[in-house]
Amino acid sequence: MAQTSVVPPTISITGATGFIGTHLVSRLDALNWPIRLLVRPRSNRRVKASNTTAIVEGSLGDRDAVMALLRNTQTCIHAAGATKSITASGFYTANVIGTYDIAACAVKAGVKHFVYVSSQAARAPQLSNYASSKSISEAALRSFESEMKISIIRPPAVIGSGDPMLKPMFDLIKHGWLPAPSAPKTGGRSFAVISVSDLIDELVSTVQTGAEAPRLIEPCSLVSTNWTQVADAASNVVGREVRLLQIAPAMLRSLGLLADGMSHLLRRPMPISLGKVREMLAADWTYDRASQDAMTLEEILRDCLLDQG
Repeated sequence: MAQTSVVPPTISITGATGFIGTHLVSRLDALNWPIRLLVRPRSNRRVKASNTTAIVEGSLGDRDAVMALLRNTQTCIHAAGATKSITASGFYTANVIGTYDIAACAVKAGVKHFVYVSSQAARAPQLSNYASSKSISEAALRSFESEMKISIIRPPAVIGSGDPMLKPMFDLIKHGWLPAPSAPKTGGRSFAVISVSDLIDELVSTVQTGAEAPRLIEPCSLVSTNWTQVADAASNVVGREVRLLQIAPAMLRSLGLLADGMSHLLRRPMPISLGKVREMLAADWTYDRASQDAMTLEEILRDCLLDQG
């Protein structure tokens, strides 16, 4: 997607050290856009700051730091949030209360445009605590619509280089295997995906559009794909046959239950949970419209597999 040369005033960003956030900061830095980031002290990740990047140390629970982040900015991109938690209250605190509080601070600071990075999971809040928290957080933002422009970005599965969560899957692909849930007897499982690059394009475009930006944006690179198509595309990328390693839904649910038990025992969330399994097993996560000039499935996988070395 072509970008214009119009440079907006300073943009405040949360979640800058996350997977999406690091790609967003890199893109805005390349465009020489002035940005201000909220970064936790002693963060394990380093932010590559430039002359156009300012860093405010603190967290969403630190009101002084949040107000320092938002001061004299017209746009806030809120990309911070919890994707893993032991309890429902953990998701609620991070994703609902955290989003509401920063939106309230944004109004107080005079922010004109609040861009919230939500999730496709918000469409089906009954599936998991994470999905529920995203749905509630979107609803919570409605109370601020009379005071500032609200744009909600709902990406589907985001795929791109540098995501540690997907590295094990890409390692298996290079060895010729793609783990996936087995298809139901009636029909298959279809889902939309978006490359992290296309998602960043949408975020940049939303910022540029400003007050004219849609309230709800559901971007994707592919409106619909399935695990067989992913395996075929991966085969073309790695130059060898990639076979589906089909896992029965009952086994996945058992793994999710086991992971939940381990999370409570160890007091830390696991990469998989019963909620994530329920999301994975949903039959239809498709979208209606692909983003402009979106990457193909093979281009997305090539970017990811090359990144894994």
